[in-house]
Amino acid sequence: MSKNNPLSDILKFYKDLGVTHLNLNPPSLESLEKGIGECSRCGLSSRRSGFLPGWGSPRARLMFVADALSAEALQEGSPVHGEAWDLLKKIIKAIDINPEDVFITNAVKCHSEGMAKPSSNEIEACRPWLLNQIKLVNPRVVVALGAVAAQSVLATDEAISAIRGRFYYLEEYPVMPTFHPEYLLHNPKSKGEVWHDIKMVRERLGQGG
Repeated sequence: MSKNNPLSDILKFYKDLGVTHLNLNPPSLESLEKGIGECSRCGLSSRRSGFLPGWGSPRARLMFVADALSAEALQEGSPVHGEAWDLLKKIIKAIDINPEDVFITNAVKCHSEGMAKPSSNEIEACRPWLLNQIKLVNPRVVVALGAVAAQSVLATDEAISAIRGRFYYLEEYPVMPTFHPEYLLHNPKSKGEVWHDIKMVRERLGQGG
């Protein structure tokens, strides 16, 4: 957020979410969570079985964005579920960071029964929530896990295999797209590519400034 005009930032925060009436309390992850629960920006709002705003530290230096929220993940209360969740935590620990010290969220916050891969409209509808989460957490680096996450964060339709392995920028935030841990469970040969990407993230986190 701008240090010179915080009121302007607050107004833009809510305008981006389609809010027309508000009080001027500073935005927070808590107010954003309430807004997600009341959101009607896409068709998921009429049939969602639940939502998960995020998991982890609200002051994280490192933020991960996963794909859509699955039924299993919703039940577990984690953005990623099962073996993929275990693998993601191992990846985080491998760069000497406690998983509880990162912030992890989903590109699409809600889940509905029978939900398939999210549509481009659902991704776009949820994108303002994600962008404002990034601003509120204010991480040093963002990692986009998989094609849906990269599409949401970077507003791209390129294949994850084509864009992973180098940094892009969302305003001032460096973004590293890489494969989702679920993909690695089925394609273990790609673990080396993800390790290459995560080492670059570790180096960026270690830089001053």
